[in-house]
Amino acid sequence: MRPFIFILILSFLSASSVRMLTYNLLNFSDDDNREMHYITILESISPDLIIVQEIIGQDGFENFQSDVLDVFQGGQWSGAPFINQSAQQDIAIFYKQDIFTYINTSAINTAQSSGTRDVIEWTMVHNLSDLEFNIYGVHFKASSGASNASQRLEEATILRNHLNSLPIGRHFIVGGDFNIYSNSSSSEPAFNMLTGDSDDNTGRLFDPINRIGNWHNNSSFSDVHTQSPRTSSFGGGANGGMDDRFDWLFVSENILSDQSSMFYIENTYTAYGNDGNHFNDAINSGNNFSVSNDIADALHDASDHLPVYMDVWFDDLVYSDQGIVITEIMANPSSVSDSYGEWFEILNVTDSSILLDGWSIKDNGIDNHIIASDNEDLVIESGQFFVLTRNGNVSSNGGVNADYVYSGFSLSNTEDQIIIMDNDGAIVDEVHYTGDWNVSNGVSMEVHDALSDNSLVENWFASTLAYGFGDYGTPGNSYEGNLSIENQNVNPDQFIVYNLFPNPFNGVTTIKLYSEKSQRITIQTFDLMGRALHDLENKYIKAGNTELQWNGSNYVSGIYFLKISSPSTHIFKKVVLVK
Repeated sequence: MRPFIFILILSFLSASSVRMLTYNLLNFSDDDNREMHYITILESISPDLIIVQEIIGQDGFENFQSDVLDVFQGGQWSGAPFINQSAQQDIAIFYKQDIFTYINTSAINTAQSSGTRDVIEWTMVHNLSDLEFNIYGVHFKASSGASNASQRLEEATILRNHLNSLPIGRHFIVGGDFNIYSNSSSSEPAFNMLTGDSDDNTGRLFDPINRIGNWHNNSSFSDVHTQSPRTSSFGGGANGGMDDRFDWLFVSENILSDQSSMFYIENTYTAYGNDGNHFNDAINSGNNFSVSNDIADALHDASDHLPVYMDVWFDDLVYSDQGIVITEIMANPSSVSDSYGEWFEILNVTDSSILLDGWSIKDNGIDNHIIASDNEDLVIESGQFFVLTRNGNVSSNGGVNADYVYSGFSLSNTEDQIIIMDNDGAIVDEVHYTGDWNVSNGVSMEVHDALSDNSLVENWFASTLAYGFGDYGTPGNSYEGNLSIENQNVNPDQFIVYNLFPNPFNGVTTIKLYSEKSQRITIQTFDLMGRALHDLENKYIKAGNTELQWNGSNYVSGIYFLKISSPSTHIFKKVVLVK
């Protein structure tokens, strides 16, 4: 829940464009002769996230950070924890820490023989949108021939199966050196495995520019070739000139939709330095009409691959002060099927009526519904509950009296989001539940306190009151049967921490508290890994409303958690520091 009294982000932060890059660095360990080439290239591209292949061990990872990125843009870059694989050539990711927050790294066991490589999975968060997504770094088996193509198929199959297991609607990008020569289903079946239509398309990959075909040594694809920018062999790299599209940035289907909260920006996908005029030639031969001579030389000397980048748009979080709270969720009915019996409930916690027409319901995937009424305005009066359902027929929906029927939106039984946005596109309220919330079959989740934070699992409980056909919940009512928050009994030990304002913030944010009695509290800061960083002095607060300041000037940009404790309770709040 976002408190109805605050607007957390100003409209000028409403959206962000970021640049994502994949680059095979050609066996980079600590190469003074090539580091300035990389710096020249990166200064020109100005990426925000970089997937790299052929980093050589931990030393190569650290040296690229210190000798290239920190020289290029000092203090702005961080790398996800490095996984040193059995193969000599490793895969890594670097990102600007003010734009992204790293969550997790894991290896997908795609290596099929000695010297081949696993796919690396990173979970990331875009800070200003709070959108979590996945990045995959790929470096498949190299070289032509049936045996190598067969190994690539095995690698691709394992990857596709993993991607198919992701939650529906998950945003993901797969980038790297695929070493695939064409889209031929006979000679290169790996490509169809990754991009083909199947019974499960959750993990299907899409080329943002849809330039698919037999690109090997084919001049029709000369503008998208990425290997090799050289005609002579040196430094262990391949030669032969520009004739293969080995390097790709693939995306999930939802990233192709400009209605998504994360989407590809058209006409930004670029094989950097390829002007389409160097087929079977070196990238710096003669004139290059896409980059300067210095950059063409740097691309030629730095690697036997060209970097590939694209721009991605994120809808940054803008919050509204409309005062609607999600108070109850029935994600998994048992008396009827999900498609008939799902519903959720909202509450107007303000002292005035609210018009819902033009608002939308969505999740972080592809679900989206715009609220509209053909006959009359949809109004929620002050203190009124309002039930939204997939099915308005009481005889078939489990016995729910619906105030509104939606379409194009459904609730997963284990993990999903309900995001309510006003007609200006600002988020009014959102709840993200997971498997840890113990969503039970036939039992709704109800919020304990509509004025406290409904993003926390501890503010929810499983209903024990039956309704309709026998499922448990209180659609259109509070657990006590009240129709207004004013009638709820006040707990003398009630301690409320509202969401912080501003958040994200730069420097100082305000913590607004409400306590039924005077008492002493503490505030403790944790980083994203759960490590305690700093304890503020104990604070004695009086009964009623209190405002405190949290100063982040001594911290780097990123996500932090504040543990705000009274003698009777602990409340956690997430803050996003942006410098």
